[in-house]
Amino acid sequence: MNQSFSPKEEARKNEIIAAATTVFFEKGFSRTSMDDVIGIVGGSKRTLYKYFPSKDELFFAVAVRVSDRTVEELRVKHSGDLQETLTKFGMSYLRTVVSPEGLSLFRAVISEAPHLPKLGESFLRHATNRISQLLVDYFETQEKISDPISAAEQFLALVRGPTHYVALLGGRPPSDEEIAFAVRQAVATFLYGAIGSPDTNV
Repeated sequence: MNQSFSPKEEARKNEIIAAATTVFFEKGFSRTSMDDVIGIVGGSKRTLYKYFPSKDELFFAVAVRVSDRTVEELRVKHSGDLQETLTKFGMSYLRTVVSPEGLSLFRAVISEAPHLPKLGESFLRHATNRISQLLVDYFETQEKISDPISAAEQFLALVRGPTHYVALLGGRPPSDEEIAFAVRQAVATFLYGAIGSPDTNV
């Protein structure tokens, strides 16, 4: 929506998105109604539809907001050492994707994208591609990386690995120690291959 709102209206819109985030992630898209959102944020349907003409539009706004917030929390912190930089970024990234909000967003997008193509496209644009671009920008400064785009995609996939998959299926959330171990393995595999470096403790 490209409609302009006053500061007060923008604040109200943000309250609606926050309430919708809670109920969508708790109940899922199909089991959530606009009445559920009103039950949290208050007001009338008329006011709600003023900001979001449909449940699809509201869900889309939630996905964009959470995706943007996720990306804003991630940064590539250059340390001068490739392995150290990747480890720090990998830790932040994996913690983010296995967080309750990260898992809820991913599950919701996977569930609804076949019915809402715009949602899948938005998730790729606002989350996946932007996170990958953070690494691409960094890899372009590294002489050892010949294909920054492929390298970024491969590294992110290695970091997510089985840890993300198990968490998505409702398994026990990984501990900080398990996240650190998974990231060290991912970094070692990315830098040295499946056999690994004899100097790498994973």
